[in-house]
Amino acid sequence: MRTRTFTVYAAATRAQVWRALTDPECTRRFYLGLAVEADWCDDGPIVYRASGAPDWAELAGHIVHIQPGHMLVHSLDETTTGGTAPESWVTWKVDELSPRLCRIALTSDDLDPTGAAERDDAWSSVISGLKTVLETGRALRY
Repeated sequence: MRTRTFTVYAAATRAQVWRALTDPECTRRFYLGLAVEADWCDDGPIVYRASGAPDWAELAGHIVHIQPGHMLVHSLDETTTGGTAPESWVTWKVDELSPRLCRIALTSDDLDPTGAAERDDAWSSVISGLKTVLETGRALRY
């Protein structure tokens, strides 16, 4: 297993960060164009998909643990058709350091180290995009 943590500090409240992580319109602006869909409960499904994309082009998993406003842990499963073997675990942790400053940590535990550089680049882009959306309201352009 390979674990990587990416951390940013954003001028935002905990509520703003949590909304960005859980609102499909917000995630589309920083999560590589993907909108999140979930039941937002432990053991519930979570899916990230592009508008109009086929089902095979989505990232899917299940929520392992959720503590609204503080932490979200979910898997990204090997297949989108209900595969039970997780490919990786993703943990979002939000710490409010002052009224308008949050530390946001994204940890990826990859069970398969193949493609590590590409995944690191993607996660770095996602968390940088989140910071940009939170602080400017605009999506990060590549």
